[in-house]
Amino acid sequence: MKTQLIRFLTALPLATVLGCDSPVPVVEPVEPQTQVASATTTGFVFDTTLIATPPTGGLPTDLLPGTAFNDSVLQGGLVGTTETFTTTGTLGSRRDLESRTWTLENDPSEGQALVLNKLGSGPAVPQEPAVMQRTAIARLQRWGIPASEVGPVLQVKSYLETEETGVAAVPELHRYKTFVMRAINGIRVQGHRAVVSHGVDGTFQRALISWPPLARTGHLLRTRLSTADIQQRATAALVAEGETTGAVRLAWKYVPTRLVTGGWALTLVVGASMAAGTGTTHTEEPRVIDVDVSPVP
Repeated sequence: MKTQLIRFLTALPLATVLGCDSPVPVVEPVEPQTQVASATTTGFVFDTTLIATPPTGGLPTDLLPGTAFNDSVLQGGLVGTTETFTTTGTLGSRRDLESRTWTLENDPSEGQALVLNKLGSGPAVPQEPAVMQRTAIARLQRWGIPASEVGPVLQVKSYLETEETGVAAVPELHRYKTFVMRAINGIRVQGHRAVVSHGVDGTFQRALISWPPLARTGHLLRTRLSTADIQQRATAALVAEGETTGAVRLAWKYVPTRLVTGGWALTLVVGASMAAGTGTTHTEEPRVIDVDVSPVP
């Protein structure tokens, strides 16, 4: 009996991957660094290194346009084809389209799209991961994502492993994947990213997009709270979630919310991260609790 597993191995990041997080929401184990403070009534030890500098920038003028999820823009800019597409199904705001060599799922209201190459990859040809990364970013920029919204980038290889009873598995290179995280003024936007995959022959095979166009107004991009104020709020938030002790890393992030007008607005929060195996709640994954940093009404 054979089963197939997909495994990811991280390639060396390029110079553009400064401060890069993992492509999936994984928080590295917390080791308190230079800016550390202990809560007085609990056993929390805070690492505030990543919130030492409060955000000061506004919304960039250059943003992904609202027309980015029009079928024609996706087909020409992201897929890069002139083939004729036909609608094969709908579900709410999502439309499924298909051409001779491509399938496309498009959900404009959620700002999500999925592109699949029906032809698959050809025989393996040696590829340079750095070239795959530049090619992926160029595709996203051609579609409409500006440099002002591009955050950390991570280049990885995925391997296909066939397991057979009594036979040692030999991993086989499956895809080159480029993870592009959305960030505004260097601060990650939660849940927004693009994953572009190339086959072992270097051809474009897949794109998974979650990058809804941002509204021009309605954002809360900054805070007036001091680091001490944020630590106090973080303590209260952690206690409210049942935690009483452990190392905690604080980091800025933007949480997106869809407006009634259809656009998306960003709200600055602080993520309080507790490494796996710390605190009173033990899970395999690190626990991240959002801390409100908006001013008191």
